[in-house]
Order: sequence, then C-alpha cells, then structure tokens
Amino acid sequence: MFILSSIFIVSLIMLFSMVGFRVWELKNGKIPFPDGEGLSRQLHVFAEWEKKIWEESRQWSMRFLSLFLRLVIIVIDKVRKWMRHTVSSMEETLVKKAPSKDLQGATSFFLKDIAEHKKKIRARFKREEKTEI
Repeated sequence: MFILSSIFIVSLIMLFSMVGFRVWELKNGKIPFPDGEGLSRQLHVFAEWEKKIWEESRQWSMRFLSLFLRLVIIVIDKVRKWMRHTVSSMEETLVKKAPSKDLQGATSFFLKDIAEHKKKIRARFKREEKTEI
C-alpha cells in the first residue's frame, strides 16, 4: 500500500510541476513550436507521406486479409475432407469386425478344446464303468 500511495503522490507532484512549467512558458511568451517555414514544410511533407503510407497499408492489409481468409477456407475444407475419410474408414473397419449371422454359430478353438476334453473324460468314465460291471 505504501508503494502505491508513494507512486500516486509522485505522479501528482510531477503533474503539478508540468502544469506549472507550461503556465510559466506561456507567461514568458515562449512558443513550444515556433512558427517557421521549415517546420511547417516538414510537417506538410510528413502529412503527405503519412497519407501515402496509410493508403498503401490499407490496400496491403486488404490483400493480406483476403489471402488469409482464402487459406483458412482451404484448410477447413481439407480438414473436413480428412475427417469424412477418417469416419468412413472407421465405419468400414467396424462393419468388417462385426460378426455376421453366418459366423455367429461357429465356436472358438478354446471351446472346441474343452468339448474334446469333456468327450475324453466321458469316454474314460464309460470304460471304467464297463470294467467295474
């Protein structure tokens, strides 16, 4: 808080000193910009130069903006096409991976091995039962 208040007080002192200096200049008759031909000619040249630069920069910025927007539209179109291609390829892979109705009844190798093992166990029990009788 001390820093902020000190900055505020220093800025007020500087403000009053600048206003006081300006009043002193006006009382003494000093003119900040003397009325001379050299200065007015330089300011006129600067004004024309600024006007030319303004017009050129406006045209350049319009060209740049149009090219930039064209580039953005092209990029958006490419991304849209890439996304469409990606979605369609994902749909194709999902359709290929989805089991069809014909293959739905087929058993896996694991289940076939279990079924064969059960048959062997049953056959062994049948043989043991026959031998006991």
